[in-house]
Amino acid sequence: MILALMGAVSKTQGQVNPKISQLFEELEATKTTLFNRPPSIVKRGGRDSHDNRPQLDYSLHFYYSPGLIRGRKDSLFVDSVLRVEKACFDKRVKAIRRTISELQKEAQDTCYYESHIGGKDTIVCSMNLCRDSSRVQKYSEGKYTYFYSDEYLDFLLESGRGKDALEVRFHYTVSLPRIDSYSDTYTWGDLNDDIESLFNEHGITYRNSFWQHDDAYSDSIWNDNGADYRKDWLNIVNYGEYAHSGMTEAKIYSLTEDQKPLAQQLLAAIDSLALKFTNCPQDRYYEYHYGVTLGGVNSSMLSVYSHHISETNSIQVQAANHGYHFLILNTRGAEWIPTEWYRLKSFINGKKVYFEDLMPKESKN
Repeated sequence: MILALMGAVSKTQGQVNPKISQLFEELEATKTTLFNRPPSIVKRGGRDSHDNRPQLDYSLHFYYSPGLIRGRKDSLFVDSVLRVEKACFDKRVKAIRRTISELQKEAQDTCYYESHIGGKDTIVCSMNLCRDSSRVQKYSEGKYTYFYSDEYLDFLLESGRGKDALEVRFHYTVSLPRIDSYSDTYTWGDLNDDIESLFNEHGITYRNSFWQHDDAYSDSIWNDNGADYRKDWLNIVNYGEYAHSGMTEAKIYSLTEDQKPLAQQLLAAIDSLALKFTNCPQDRYYEYHYGVTLGGVNSSMLSVYSHHISETNSIQVQAANHGYHFLILNTRGAEWIPTEWYRLKSFINGKKVYFEDLMPKESKN
């Protein structure tokens, strides 16, 4: 997957440092198999009237711990798996450190810290690769120094919880050319209409769902230490002004499990439309995630929002209830996605109303 992503990104943008492209290809080829998220590539931009430049963010988080496997009594099996995991972890760290060493020749500034005291390992590296000194900011976080510029990277290796546990975070950001203000316009409304046309071509209509949570209900969930959140809510995101309350109007397009080839086809088409949206001037911010897949770890393809207007539009891709689903969301306030979103006609302050043909078995009795 990452090879295809790197090819798509480099083909359309051509701004990513080739050493970083090579690194991410190598990291994907040596990925571990237990509990590590895949590499993330995100395009951020928007508010083009404010002369903002879009950016590509590459990030990866992985770790190793002897406690990765629990409950297995077969010590030979556990030892064998842990050896493989540790070898993959070490190979990835070596690749990152080698790349940082190679980039040192072209870096404008580097801050580096390393410590191995009391059995605790810490390596922190921040590197500025932007040649325009007027576009570089240097800041401190704790005892470490970081950069923010048109091209920079951060690397953190530290001991995790438990003996011999290690954790790594790697992040690289590069700014892209400004979007020509005279380029074609393509609004959220245009994108929404094109997505609806795509599904209409295949005779697929959407169902409407509505989710609302006022201040009192929202506060009761937070004051209950998140117990209701874990039970009833899949995700809670706030893109605009800080708030717990919110309401979401959802359009849900659904395909059955045996329609996976068509779902893949529609996913590719919608992904192309979302990327087209990011290549045109926008008056709001956006976050576009490369490589969203059916049933993948990341379900959010595109989010569009303003910091001072608490309204968000987003595209989600989900696999649930023996099918594949595309959610087009319009939210005021915080975006809360219910755990049972695929069967709910509405969810208002804890009261659930199900679609008649999707009611849980216990609700039918």
